[in-house]
Amino acid sequence: MPARLPSRTWMRPTTAKTREALVATLQPYLEPESRGLDLFAGTGSLGLALLEAGCGQMTFVEADKRSLKFLYAAVEGKGRVVWGELPQALSKLSGLYDIVVADPPYNSPQGPATLRALLPYLAPGALVVFEYHHKEDYPQELEGLQLWKHKRFGETALTFWRRIQVEEEQDGRA
Repeated sequence: MPARLPSRTWMRPTTAKTREALVATLQPYLEPESRGLDLFAGTGSLGLALLEAGCGQMTFVEADKRSLKFLYAAVEGKGRVVWGELPQALSKLSGLYDIVVADPPYNSPQGPATLRALLPYLAPGALVVFEYHHKEDYPQELEGLQLWKHKRFGETALTFWRRIQVEEEQDGRA
């Protein structure tokens, strides 16, 4: 039985429509060996939906202590929970990830900063999706990431990037 969710007055949960569109877009890329990362996880709904859709492993990163007890209850052994502020909490991760989803607080500088810090944690070809307010200034071009898709649902934007190899990696120097 899922954990009873808080009233979440401090949270802005992803709508079912947005979550369904995100999962439908990523579904063809989810495999039993895929490693996923849910950043700014809240109650873990995005990462849990990806696990249900076929992602093999999921790590959830959350900083809000009020959300953590609900996150631990929702995850119930289905993944690893990491506590910490992003982007600094990325240093607690190991290995490379194939799928990254992030739903940072609207208008938080942590969202774009985390996006810029992700490259060392991404497997070649990894997919990265950030959910944010459509008026926020998220970078569309980043070294090592290629804009793949952009979708808008009312006030919410989803931007999808694909990890590309940087020149140094292609030359075998990385």
